[in-house]
Amino acid sequence: MRIFFVLIGVLVGVQLIAQKGQLSGRVMDKQSDEAMLYVTVSLHNLTDTSLVTGGITDMEGKFKITDVPVGDKYLFKCSFIGYGTQYIAVDFTNKKSIDLGDVVMAPGTNELDGVDVTVDRPTVTYEIDKKVVNVENMNTVASQTAVEVLANIPSISVDMDGNISLRGSAGFTLLIDGRPSALPPSDALQMIQASNIKDIEIITNPSAKYDAEGTSGIINVILKKNKLEGVSTLINVSGGNSGYTSEYWNYNGDFLTSINKGKFKFNIGGQFVNRNRFRDIEQERITTIGSDESKIESSGLHRFFGKNFGGNAAMEYAPNDNNVLSVGLDVRQRQWNAAAKYDFDEYSNDTLVSAYRNDERTLRNFFVVSGSLGYQHLFQENKDHYLSLTSTYNLYDGEEDAQTEFYTTEGVYQGGNRNTEVGPSNAIRVSLDYQYPFKNKMKLQVGARGDFGFSGDDQDSYAYSFAEEEYVRLDSFSTDVAYAQNVYAGYTILNGKIKEKLGYQVGLRAEYTDRFIELTNSTQNTSIQRLDWFPSAHFSYELDEKNQFKASASRRINRPRSWHLEPFIAWEDPYTVRQGNPNLLPEYIQSYELGYIRELEKGSFSTELYFRNTNNIRERIQEVYDTNVIIKRPVNAGVSQALGAELAFNKKLFKWWSLDVGANLFYYKITGQIPGSSLDQESFSYRARLANSFILPNDWKVQLITLHESDVVSVQGVDKGFTSVDLAIKKDFLERKVSATLQFQNMLATQRRETWVDTETLYSYRLATPKYPVITLAVSVRLNNFNNQDKIRTEQGSEF
Repeated sequence: MRIFFVLIGVLVGVQLIAQKGQLSGRVMDKQSDEAMLYVTVSLHNLTDTSLVTGGITDMEGKFKITDVPVGDKYLFKCSFIGYGTQYIAVDFTNKKSIDLGDVVMAPGTNELDGVDVTVDRPTVTYEIDKKVVNVENMNTVASQTAVEVLANIPSISVDMDGNISLRGSAGFTLLIDGRPSALPPSDALQMIQASNIKDIEIITNPSAKYDAEGTSGIINVILKKNKLEGVSTLINVSGGNSGYTSEYWNYNGDFLTSINKGKFKFNIGGQFVNRNRFRDIEQERITTIGSDESKIESSGLHRFFGKNFGGNAAMEYAPNDNNVLSVGLDVRQRQWNAAAKYDFDEYSNDTLVSAYRNDERTLRNFFVVSGSLGYQHLFQENKDHYLSLTSTYNLYDGEEDAQTEFYTTEGVYQGGNRNTEVGPSNAIRVSLDYQYPFKNKMKLQVGARGDFGFSGDDQDSYAYSFAEEEYVRLDSFSTDVAYAQNVYAGYTILNGKIKEKLGYQVGLRAEYTDRFIELTNSTQNTSIQRLDWFPSAHFSYELDEKNQFKASASRRINRPRSWHLEPFIAWEDPYTVRQGNPNLLPEYIQSYELGYIRELEKGSFSTELYFRNTNNIRERIQEVYDTNVIIKRPVNAGVSQALGAELAFNKKLFKWWSLDVGANLFYYKITGQIPGSSLDQESFSYRARLANSFILPNDWKVQLITLHESDVVSVQGVDKGFTSVDLAIKKDFLERKVSATLQFQNMLATQRRETWVDTETLYSYRLATPKYPVITLAVSVRLNNFNNQDKIRTEQGSEF
């Protein structure tokens, strides 16, 4: 570690002059021939029109953009409410300074100087170590959450309970704006509205800079922000139904305001979400103990419902071009509940024993606080030569209260069970990163990171006592646990280009894990200290401007979560208990990828071949615990291999019709052993998505998305495939300052989710059919700069 800091000290003393360009000019009114103040000027990437930089004109109508990266071509945009937007192609390939002179704007017309402007970005773009999904173009998810956004991506699947898997594995790491989430991934993604998401990065083979945690890689959610100077506000509201009565209604609202004034940037936002989801459930379970066979059949209506609300604020202060200080705070409260009424028939050796009704409800209440503090220093204003220090703090305090009450078919109360869990989780992360650019376009990155985590869990079980007329605590099923895990890491990466054709990035990461688990009144305390090494390599080769090849390899780890290791038994419902396994080993993953990207005229084609080998695979198996009762617990089941291919094709067939096709096909094999039986399973599965987008006259847009998922084999059974069809109709108003989207989800009522578990002693079947149709109207309003002196609103170019 001493050598690392000596290296930092030596490299910090070296400085490199950045190559920056300057674009200047003046904006004039065509009719009055007067200078126009507070006009938005911005510079965009020619390929996908993404924002590079920009600003506004001063009191004399002049503008000067000083931080333009040289060596490329850009699209200059000049916009003002009531005036036709001006576009000019600018070439900084061999220039460092360009003066556009007078840019003349006229009311109500559009002029284009030698460039064909495509407003919509491609749905998916590629970088050397990741692919980026543009959420802003996905109209069918405007009123939904990040979970439903991810369900539209072929490499990601979402089960009936909202659990997410990436390329067949649930072991991925979730980042939000590059920072770890305080919540478990599925819970955190349920709290993010799609209307606040700009991009989602899918990093299936992360470099050594990222944490090595996660079987299948990293999902990084990039939230919307305003980059230009001025004030902008984005307001989203939506409402809709998920059934036929008033209690099925959903409504959401959120806002994000950005204030950029000189050295200060300030963002503040808030949200409120009320969601209801209803499903008809049919279940059958057969358990065998010796020669006795017991069966339960049940059916009923299951409801997920709850409210999310919270706020966030972030500030960035840049006293000069070399230094930036940032601070952020996010506070959220989530109430996510479940309720169900089931009718049961219970059999013993095919003889009906009893019929009864259960009322179930689970109340979950989460409070989350996330804070961040960061500092970055640029050496001589060079963005490629920097030193940064970041820290984050996450507090996750949750409580759960699950209760089941039993009734006869005539409604007579027969007793009940109750289970409660309370436990806070704290995590602190401190990171130091340094990058030094060499003159031959090679860059060296080094960094160190410390993660410090502590969580506690107080779990209590109760049964209703008729003698005491209240719920009585069951000591044998109640316990406390404390969990501490610290991870210390360091990495180094070398990247660059050779002759502008071959891009490379090689790195090595080391992580030391220090973990301890302590149970109250138990001798099953466990601890571990382990050092692991994680190499990575990424290569890209540009055959020409239209063809690119990619190859990568990495090693990763998937450590057990705290609840995976808790050995005590907890009741989920009267027929299901769960138990952790303190002897779980971490999964180790070796991953390889080979990709090809072909740029087409008004489109692109890409394919990725991937292979993943996982040792000590962790699976949650089901076994018979008692008559009609199963136990769920995680085990190390052996070794798995996944071999697959991802295909993506997008094409603008006509000016009014764009086609986007994606597919993920993979072969999956498991070799190993689970308690009571050997394990040797294999399957071929696929997932495909077809999106048609139509641009109609008068600012109307229509998007139709069809998603199909085949059957997927699990460790003990199969998850049945399904097909879904979603439709969105979008209309822009008031020069695109207001937009309305009407969404139809599950139009054909085909989202039936079926699962089977079939072993020698257990057969379990479940069918969940969501209520339909789900119809939602979402409205977005963009409010921009307002100048009190002239009563003028300007169209502030932003990431909104």
